[in-house]
Amino acid sequence: MDKKPFNFMRLALTVVLAAALVLTFSGCGRSEQENRLKTYGHDGYMGYSNSNPNLPNRYQYLNYNADGNFVEQVLRPLSGIEHTQIYFNGNDLHVNIKVNKSLSDEQAEKLLAEAQSVVQYNMPRYNVHVEAKK
Repeated sequence: MDKKPFNFMRLALTVVLAAALVLTFSGCGRSEQENRLKTYGHDGYMGYSNSNPNLPNRYQYLNYNADGNFVEQVLRPLSGIEHTQIYFNGNDLHVNIKVNKSLSDEQAEKLLAEAQSVVQYNMPRYNVHVEAKK
């Protein structure tokens, strides 16, 4: 019987490969629940509107009814307007205001320019058209 010399390199390589195999199959010790990715809310904005729920950029603010109410609200402080009529046509916002008859033509023009400026400033996503009648 011939005795072969003991090969330490072969033993070390076997131990290292066995350890690597055990680590591969055991993973990092995390459960399946911890491996799940955390996703954003399903709001279409990758979570930005959920992170700031009080900002007026959510879907309930982006409709014609809310925009019309807001236009009436910003025109309310202007004195001399008796009645407003608001309608939308795509990106165009049309505002018809009925001016108090006691105002002169010059005052009515000034009121019309002020109304145009206020509405355009507060509704930048629309092309604003303001008309005045007595």
